[in-house]
Amino acid sequence: MKHEPRWRGEALNVVAAAVIALLVWAYANDRTRETATLAGTVRLSPADPRATWVAPSAAVTVSVELRGSRRSIERAETALRAGIPLSPGADGVPSEPGSHVLALRDAMQANAAIAESGAELVRVRPETVPFEVGELVTEQVPVTAVLPSASVSGDIAVEPAVVSLTVPAAARQALGRLAVDAIVDTKNLEPGKPQQVDVDLRLPESLGRWRELCRVVPARAKVSFALLKADSEFRIASVPVRVSVPADVAQSWTVAAAPGAESIAGVVVSGPRASIDALRSGAFAAAAIVDLASAPELPGRVRQAVSFWRLPEGVSVVEAGGVRGGEAVTVDLVASPRP
Repeated sequence: MKHEPRWRGEALNVVAAAVIALLVWAYANDRTRETATLAGTVRLSPADPRATWVAPSAAVTVSVELRGSRRSIERAETALRAGIPLSPGADGVPSEPGSHVLALRDAMQANAAIAESGAELVRVRPETVPFEVGELVTEQVPVTAVLPSASVSGDIAVEPAVVSLTVPAAARQALGRLAVDAIVDTKNLEPGKPQQVDVDLRLPESLGRWRELCRVVPARAKVSFALLKADSEFRIASVPVRVSVPADVAQSWTVAAAPGAESIAGVVVSGPRASIDALRSGAFAAAAIVDLASAPELPGRVRQAVSFWRLPEGVSVVEAGGVRGGEAVTVDLVASPRP
């Protein structure tokens, strides 16, 4: 029993010595200056994305040489792996609208995540990053319902009728009146019934180059309408006849539409409104194609059926020259052998 207090005292001394050694080691480890080269990313992002934009917005991969204690380097490495956010107006990043060149070492060293790590940035590659800062403006714009493939009865209602559109200030100055489109695909809707369709709102084509910087709030709208039919009809006064002759046939025969048969009168077509509009405006020229896969049996006047119609996508022939769709439309041709 007399030796027990002595044994306990010696054990406590050993534990105390170990704790002191550990503290000394930790202190020395924290004070020892090391260098390390690490990889990470930085990303330019506006402090207030509602008022400014910055490009490029994609992360930039950097190689960083650090000096500091092992612990400070480890803290900096964690921050680099997570990505260092740099905002115009903070961390030494210019915030004035226009083009700038950012010195990465200075900006990263001023960033809170790196500054609080205690590590010193010795070198950063790349050294600089060019970037651009711009202002954003927001205004209320109308929503336009677009039903390219339908005929409707009565008014078309859009809810909401007005939305908030945020665009770069420079883009807004270059454009006139703005609106966003609510484009409705009616091909799977049942005609003759009231419809309500929820659709994404689409920016006008004039904002195409700034699309990534634009925002529409809300981003969707409900379009209500009474659908008469999904397709529109249009009567074309006359459609020219085109004769397609294979090369080997053309070497021996001359084939053309007979006099008075150069076109087909009264061609009624049906299809999506956008396609019909292209025919109505003349942007698309229709044609009746007679495809001769082989030489006519006899020279002189021959009759051939129209092989196919050159029409916009989704458009079909309802009637042609008094012949209803589904029946063959024939054309008189004149075939003569070449000398």
